[in-house]
Amino acid sequence: MFEYLNGTIKVKKPEYLAIDVNGVGYRVYITLKTYDKVQIGDKKELYIYNVIKEDAFKLVGFLEERERTLFEMLIGINGIGLSLALSIMSTFSIDNIREIVLNEDFKTLKRVPKLGEKKSKQIIIDLNNKIKTLNLMSMEDPTGDMLNSAIEEELYLALESLGYSKKEIDSLVSKDELNSYSSLEDAIKGVLKKIQLRG
Repeated sequence: MFEYLNGTIKVKKPEYLAIDVNGVGYRVYITLKTYDKVQIGDKKELYIYNVIKEDAFKLVGFLEERERTLFEMLIGINGIGLSLALSIMSTFSIDNIREIVLNEDFKTLKRVPKLGEKKSKQIIIDLNNKIKTLNLMSMEDPTGDMLNSAIEEELYLALESLGYSKKEIDSLVSKDELNSYSSLEDAIKGVLKKIQLRG
């Protein structure tokens, strides 16, 4: 199973790239948005989703980990396969998809070829159940309050996964402190330092 591939783009086609990793060429299926962002000769790192079936083993690659996460959400929906998920992500950006889901705009979503009204509505229902994660992924160019909100939500999820209650986290994190953090890593370091000082 591949987590990521780091190599040089040798072949570029709308449906896939061939990436050379230490002399081995891997065919990696992509979205059109990835196609637009890479050139032959570029050295790139692609986050990989492994498609393993009885009669096939395919690699699907993304320039950002959050794109892979969204792809996994999509193919987890009944009736949405690899090709249709790639078509959706070729048509819409992460921010577009988030807005479509929040606005329950199935009419816009069904512009994707072979995606009818029924499947469009099902996608919106299923992704709505995962809106927290989708919110975190949607920050294309986070600044100001949007960035602070993203850091806060990710920080809470991280600390909750360690067993801290919301009340305990609230006592460890103030709004002023959140505003001073420029990344999730900084926020986690700050909170861990405070926990250590408390003993």
